[in-house]
Amino acid sequence: MDRITIVKGSLEICVLSILYKKRSYGYEIMKELEKFNIKLKGVGSIYPILTRIKEKELVNVSKEFGEDERPRIYYELNDKGIEFLKQEIKEWHEIQQDIHSLLTKNANNLKEEV
Repeated sequence: MDRITIVKGSLEICVLSILYKKRSYGYEIMKELEKFNIKLKGVGSIYPILTRIKEKELVNVSKEFGEDERPRIYYELNDKGIEFLKQEIKEWHEIQQDIHSLLTKNANNLKEEV
């Protein structure tokens, strides 16, 4: 199974779920993804995802300076983002169930051989 393709299609919901827990900035979000074995190509690859969710107005964005005086852009899920995440999680579970049902019906005996 092509894990990268599946993960790539799920990155937005993964990032939103991290932001549901707490506001965060790009590098911190990448580190959280890595804790769950979701690895991006490079540090810069998180920013297109963050740009998309910003353009969809799912997050509030603020710039703050850290102790090292470098600016960090923080993303925080807003009410629209929470509703969007709820819907995406519902759809994710439905898709999982549909795929599980299909595989169980058509290829259940293969599970025993693996």
